[in-house]
Amino acid sequence: MDPQTSMFLTFQEYSRRMQHFTSPPVKWIHKKKRWQFRARGFPHYLWCFHTFVGLGVCTLGGVVVIFLSQIFKFYKKLPLVYMFLFVGQLSTTAAGFGINLAHQHRDSSSPQRNYLWMTMTLFVWAFSTYPVIISLSAIFFQLDPYYHILSMLNITSRPAHLFRFYLICTAPAELCRFLAFTVTISISTFQMLRTWLHLLIQQHSSPFTVMVSRMSGNPVESQYRHGQIVLFSMESFLGCVCLIAQGLGLANGILSNFVSLKFYSTLPIWLYVIFPCVAVMVIIIAHVALNYLHNVADYSGKLLRNLDLFTLSQPQKGLKKTRKELRSLNVLTLSPILAGHKFLMYKRSTKTTYLVVMVTYTINLLLTVPQDLIESATDMF
Repeated sequence: MDPQTSMFLTFQEYSRRMQHFTSPPVKWIHKKKRWQFRARGFPHYLWCFHTFVGLGVCTLGGVVVIFLSQIFKFYKKLPLVYMFLFVGQLSTTAAGFGINLAHQHRDSSSPQRNYLWMTMTLFVWAFSTYPVIISLSAIFFQLDPYYHILSMLNITSRPAHLFRFYLICTAPAELCRFLAFTVTISISTFQMLRTWLHLLIQQHSSPFTVMVSRMSGNPVESQYRHGQIVLFSMESFLGCVCLIAQGLGLANGILSNFVSLKFYSTLPIWLYVIFPCVAVMVIIIAHVALNYLHNVADYSGKLLRNLDLFTLSQPQKGLKKTRKELRSLNVLTLSPILAGHKFLMYKRSTKTTYLVVMVTYTINLLLTVPQDLIESATDMF
């Protein structure tokens, strides 16, 4: 099964399992084999309410309040069962990405197996199941932030608890759907760009094939420019995805050391399970995405170098025009974007730069921890 067919099957599973009840702005239409933007109707407004009120205000705000309550101890310590909830959900999600891209390259001789999209399908299945697990855990074990917020405020009215059950059933579903959509659309875009550039290199690997393509009225420069337009149109979204993944990993790496030393005697032990779980997810997702981003930059640079070299075999009449067009084509790269500003370009040196920044800021932050606290923390070992 070719990668494109496998990708469409994953999108089909996403549309079957995760496009119910409410209508997100971007939906996959399987019959037309395309994503469709539609932002109108009651289901869409209900999705907006679930996302901004349910997830943004109630869920995120509740988690922040509970986190502060554990630090400053103005609320009871939460039970140890939270540890199993975080481990069960986050670790099994990370395990869905456990099959590396190396398997795909290693088994390239067997076209019936595409490990990446098999893993992505399992990822969609997992995230379509998690809302049920989270909702049942919240109802029977009171493992939801809304219950503890109502307890802090001593609210016992029936409408408030009915709204709590409504959020229990809707907020996890919207969160899982958002995560599944973000990961699948970003990984699929990276893979399509990489595959498209690889095919262009194969189809235009000699001066003769380049000349035939130009004579047929479908020059490779025009195809390359189409790819530039596609990447430019999605650059903000893909850049935000990469920025969130890298920023989450960076913050997780720094805070795990700082919080462990600064608040190790204050926070409950189950809270520290969040850090390794988030680290595993970010590392695996970044490892998959960065390989694609490296290949996009490498393949596009190689293709442009080949085309520039092959212009030497072109007649002198069209050489000047072709050279001018090639100079207007840049290597395809992606940058993390925030508020319209680009921070860096994803190339082969990105991983090294990322690790250097993480280690530097971790050390600088740890220097603010008192020496006596560090010495007392060594007793744990």
